[in-house]
Amino acid sequence: MNIISGDILNHNAELWLSQEYILRATTVDADYLRVAKSRAKKSSSDTASWLHDNIQEKCYFRYASLPAKYRAELPDQAELSSKAVRPHDEVCDLVTDAQWNSFKQFLPNYANYTFAKSKTLAQSAAIIHEAKNYVEIKGLSYSKSAFFERLSRELELQQIKYLPKSWRNLRDKVKAYAQGEPMNKLVSPKNEGNANTAKFINNDLINGWIDELIDSQRNYSAAFIYRKIRLMCEQCSLDNHPSERWVSQYMATPEVQFRHSQRYGHDSRFNQVYRGYTPTQSAIYAGDCWQIDGTRVNIIDHRGTWINKEGKKVTGQKFLYIIAVRDVMSGHILGWEYCYEESAQAVINAIAMAVRNAGYLPYELIYDRFPGHKTEDWAWVEANMQRNHVKMTMTHKAEGKANIERWWGTLQTVFMMESDLYYGEGVRSSRRYAHRAKEYVTEMRSWATKNGFDFDDACRESDKFIDNYVNRPYSDYSRKFSHIDQTPAQLHTESDKPNTYAITEPLYCYMFGLRKWVSIRKYMIETQIEGITYYYGIDDCEVVEKFTSVKLLNCFDYEDLSRVHLYDGDKHLGTFAEIKPAQRFGPDKDMKAVGKTKAINEKMEKHRTERLMNIQTRKTDAEHVGASPCGCPDPESEPVEITAELGMFQGGKLKKPVYEAAETAFLRAQWGDVETHGGASLDDDEEEIIISTKDQY
Repeated sequence: MNIISGDILNHNAELWLSQEYILRATTVDADYLRVAKSRAKKSSSDTASWLHDNIQEKCYFRYASLPAKYRAELPDQAELSSKAVRPHDEVCDLVTDAQWNSFKQFLPNYANYTFAKSKTLAQSAAIIHEAKNYVEIKGLSYSKSAFFERLSRELELQQIKYLPKSWRNLRDKVKAYAQGEPMNKLVSPKNEGNANTAKFINNDLINGWIDELIDSQRNYSAAFIYRKIRLMCEQCSLDNHPSERWVSQYMATPEVQFRHSQRYGHDSRFNQVYRGYTPTQSAIYAGDCWQIDGTRVNIIDHRGTWINKEGKKVTGQKFLYIIAVRDVMSGHILGWEYCYEESAQAVINAIAMAVRNAGYLPYELIYDRFPGHKTEDWAWVEANMQRNHVKMTMTHKAEGKANIERWWGTLQTVFMMESDLYYGEGVRSSRRYAHRAKEYVTEMRSWATKNGFDFDDACRESDKFIDNYVNRPYSDYSRKFSHIDQTPAQLHTESDKPNTYAITEPLYCYMFGLRKWVSIRKYMIETQIEGITYYYGIDDCEVVEKFTSVKLLNCFDYEDLSRVHLYDGDKHLGTFAEIKPAQRFGPDKDMKAVGKTKAINEKMEKHRTERLMNIQTRKTDAEHVGASPCGCPDPESEPVEITAELGMFQGGKLKKPVYEAAETAFLRAQWGDVETHGGASLDDDEEEIIISTKDQY
């Protein structure tokens, strides 16, 4: 695109582009530009888009205020600056002529100073002289401010010394010079001839009194301290005392500010420049760190119903509360929960939503001491997060999770402002735009009451804020991230996640889902959820065999009751699908459950038969090996002669006649009425007892 002379200006040390050039070089529509100019004219912010000014009777836009979308269509700033020209300006020419030519006539007035200082004073005097001549030649009125405003701006840009920065004070000096006042009185070194400063600056007594009053941390004003010092000087019969202005200037010096940095308290924003600071970097990858925090949503209250601390149902006006989980690297809001107050269950629900949406567990989770951080529910989640390698960091300072604390402000100032129901920032905010007019808020509340604005409506309105944030590029509204054209959601999706931990559906339900103790009976689980009975078929033969009638932990996702996950302690046993009860009657007759349960029964019977056959096979194999499992001799071996005592201890292992013969021999040997043979008692007509290992089977 060809650049015509006058398209690019270097005006007031900034780059300005003509409206004609922007229309030629970008895709912006002329009608849109007209509306944007009107909006920018109404805005009082220096950071608004499309800021413009009339320079030499043409409209020019400030380059820095152009939206990033259209700046990207233009050459880079360095190339544009190289082709910028300085506009012809009579005020600029006036100051330049005074600095290079007419200042020489005023040098004799300041001969008592060094050459450098006298030249600077003479140049300032020459500017007053040239300004007076310009006003007279142009016939300007001193009641008009346009010329003096431009002159004061030019003096500030060129950093001219010894002249006031306010256009009113500058006008008064030019007017006084025109009325005949000597130049030496109008332009002179600052505080020349003022001995008040030097008189008290080295007065240790007065300085000590002031420091003592400041150090009391009672936050005295400068005027109060001045009155105290004046009284103390009178009591000590001191002839002079410092002025109120001197006391105020003394208190504002960097040395005094440093010595009394604790004047406003340790954590005050007024002394934050004196607190130590360690530069830190943000997270490198998505999932490296999540931060969770809660706050009130700054939209008008609504009529709601809630359970108070006494367990009673209460109805009244309530404000919506939000708990959000934010990824530090991308800024993406992964999960959030709406409620009326921060509680353990609300925090758990927000984390559960974040884990579900992200599909992983983060490397670190930072949270504060929210109400309920000592409950059993939170202890369960915290313990399981740590067991799955998540670093859990609890902080009690806002600095510990500064990213999400600052994000609340961004959400208010950028996204909530678009809502008609937004009532403003927090009550402590001192910004001019922080709060909407009381009359407007009253009108909003009246509208909300009339239209039945409730909890669900407040949630839908808040969802718009979150959706607009996660899907809007940073460059549209952020100066810090003006070079990032991706949305938070895109940054999170595109980023690598090397430090996260994968999570499965059973583990998710175990950590965040509903949990109930159940037992397996009739090859299924029967449980009630909110008064409705559900059945889940257990088709895992090993689970049925080992855990029937055993208490197991049943975990399920409340949003998907089609399957459950069984746990024995922290061991996952399996996932099982729901079986709908068979409908035997009516037009909706459905007997699919019969087939499912029949298949499970057949599978279990088959498994039971296989188990029995396996045991029988092992028994048969044991009978045919060279030795029995207990280490006894081979049943086919030669009979072994045993004593009567040994035979007695083989009861239940010998055949009944053999055992009775051994018992008879033992008793007779005990009574001593027979002779023994071979250690066993025998009658003359009885045979000797012979026991073989074969008799044991």
